[in-house]
Amino acid sequence: MKIKVNKREKIMPDNISVSELIKLLSYSDTSGIALAIGEEVIPKAQWDNTKLFDGANITIIQATCGG
Repeated sequence: MKIKVNKREKIMPDNISVSELIKLLSYSDTSGIALAIGEEVIPKAQWDNTKLFDGANITIIQATCGG
């Protein structure tokens, strides 16, 4: 399926969860990550049960240290 992650088109396997997407994108530490599908922020507790769909527009924000 085709999805957009941070405005970049990606091809991903059908019926994957948010957790599986995060692993496929090689995020090793998820403690500082927030994720939204469209305008809806998905709480981390729901990542395993939230399935992605063709055409999903996903925004991933990762907190960083520094100033």
